[in-house]
Amino acid sequence: MERSDNAAASVIVGIGGIGFALSYEALYTAAVTAGMSPSLSYGYPLIVEGFVTIATWTAYRLRDRGWTATAYPWLLAVVFFGYSLWVNSMPDTLLGPVVRGVPSVALGFAVHLFTQLRKKRNVEPVALVELLDEESEHEEPVSVEPWPEWEPPADTLPLSLSHAAFEAEKPRPASEHAEVREWARRNGFNVKGTGRMPQRVYAAFEEAHAKA
Repeated sequence: MERSDNAAASVIVGIGGIGFALSYEALYTAAVTAGMSPSLSYGYPLIVEGFVTIATWTAYRLRDRGWTATAYPWLLAVVFFGYSLWVNSMPDTLLGPVVRGVPSVALGFAVHLFTQLRKKRNVEPVALVELLDEESEHEEPVSVEPWPEWEPPADTLPLSLSHAAFEAEKPRPASEHAEVREWARRNGFNVKGTGRMPQRVYAAFEEAHAKA
């Protein structure tokens, strides 16, 4: 496929080169006949045929902007191609003022084509909105419910920071100490007869009575 494409491109370039060479003589003769300087008339065919090429190239470059952007350069390419066809097929019907006016007309159109080509492409608002909507479809919905208060797991905290430990830190009556000490001995806890008992004993005592 690549070799055939290269061969086709070579044939196209060859046809274009031969066609330009044959048209060059007719355009040059028309410029000299219209009274233009022979030394400057060598550039006349380049203006006409070159404008066809640059207008076609501009239309190709603007193809992604829609037909409204490409219609203008295509129209200019057809007009200058038609003028070249007129010069080559019916040179006896040419008017001198028309021939001499072509360079000025081509200059104005060339400048305008340049501005069209350099114009920044504006992003369509509708396309931008559609793009945002498409991205929003992949986003997770945001909950409107209030966030619950975060509480750390009780089993991951030291016993001294648990609720039961705080309760045990409160001053307790002597009768309660005695009751807890007696319960701890019956349930296998090793507690002394006097002194402060570990906080885990109070926590276990409260947990056992809460279940009861």
